[in-house]
Amino acid sequence: MDKKKLLFITIGILFIFLFIIGFLVYSHQTFKPGVKNLAKEKIGVIYCSYNNDGVKDIVDIISKKIKAEVIELKPAVPYPTNKEEFSKRIDVENADIGKVVLDNGVIDLRKYKLIIFATPVLKNKTCPVLHKFIDENSTRVANKPVAAVVRYEKTDKDIRETLDYLYYRLHDGKQKPNFITFSRDKKQLEYEIGLWFDEMEFERGDLR
Repeated sequence: MDKKKLLFITIGILFIFLFIIGFLVYSHQTFKPGVKNLAKEKIGVIYCSYNNDGVKDIVDIISKKIKAEVIELKPAVPYPTNKEEFSKRIDVENADIGKVVLDNGVIDLRKYKLIIFATPVLKNKTCPVLHKFIDENSTRVANKPVAAVVRYEKTDKDIRETLDYLYYRLHDGKQKPNFITFSRDKKQLEYEIGLWFDEMEFERGDLR
């Protein structure tokens, strides 16, 4: 092989090597896309909401801000409207999440760049249908950006169990800061959610 050809091959290999290094460095750079850039991405909001718990208002604000695709999780057997019967049903399902049957079909989580899970605090726990869904799909969020919205009441004694469950069950995902609130004022929620998205950091490769 002549020297000229060897030089071209060497330069080509060097160029490819530098390109790969540059791409890896770029994809691991951290940045804050903010509401404007997040609105350009495919983002899914998966939530449960019962008894006017305020989660639906939060989800509506999120979907408008970043044009997210919204999926409400529902049980195959609707929850009773009677408060006492509803409370008993939640107790039974919390004691054995295996008893929860979802009414939703297959949800393709692969298409989302960011997945946001939203739940009220029910008896100091994540709502059972979301608990069931995450248990069944935790491996599908591996290496994917995930975040949680937790809506609680001032009277709730302890939301730590809900936060711990979401943190440890989603540990294979690239977790972003959670949004935790007891506010019901829509203007205040819109302001808080805007700040939440503006502060959310990603690696550039996360949203490829």
